Amino acid sequence: MKKVLIIAGFDPSGGAGVLLDVKVVRALNGYATSVVTSLTVQDTQRVYDLKPIDPHFFEYQLQKVVEDIKPDSVKIGLLGSSEIAVVVLRNLKRYNLKNVVCDPVLKSTSGFEFCKSEFIEFLKYEFFKACDVITPNKNEAEVIFDVEIKNFDVDVLSCVQERMKKMGIKSCILKGGHLDGKLAEDVLITQSGIFRVHAKKQGFTDNIHGTGCAFSTAFATFLAKGYNMYDTLISTKEYVSNLIYKSTKIGSGKLILNP
Repeated sequence: MKKVLIIAGFDPSGGAGVLLDVKVVRALNGYATSVVTSLTVQDTQRVYDLKPIDPHFFEYQLQKVVEDIKPDSVKIGLLGSSEIAVVVLRNLKRYNLKNVVCDPVLKSTSGFEFCKSEFIEFLKYEFFKACDVITPNKNEAEVIFDVEIKNFDVDVLSCVQERMKKMGIKSCILKGGHLDGKLAEDVLITQSGIFRVHAKKQGFTDNIHGTGCAFSTAFATFLAKGYNMYDTLISTKEYVSNLIYKSTKIGSGKLILNP
């Protein structure tokens, strides 16, 4: 059984963060371990507050889990603080962890900012280069690569690729669920190629809680199984599209995914 280490925040509603991530890994027949970076106050409507875990206690947890259960892949979600990010980066290198997928959670869809400008700069120029792939949505990609993204035309994708090279980012999945149009297009950009994957939109992702978490976790799980990056994207897109199609109303806010 393939093992996926989840490094992410705790959403008490169960619609995102480690609770959703663990369900996704289990649904894909993997085994999930998890280390919580931060506690949040949130529901299906919005994020209200965040409290990072003590970085020393977090590192103690992380090291003991990794030393006992060596992961086949790592999914990184909400980091919560620059101190936690530094700890994660140090231990990615220390344990030479492989198949590292980072979902760069910068801001919630309800507008809660998880990262200040100095923290974002650290992620862009230090943290992301230690990951095998990052999975930003449209808004996150615009911040990371300092480019306006209205569509995925060749000029935009080439610009992102050039900036990835300068920043040392190995691979990036640009997720197109928030773009206009009948098709949801995701693009895998590596330092040497650009690969597109299309699917019919299954719903309005702005009205669904946790799609970014589910996507990055599924991606990490397929990588753990030995899929190459392109096949991982195809399998992940199909899996998450089905989750979106079956999303359900639990609370009074957004729909949730329930693997």
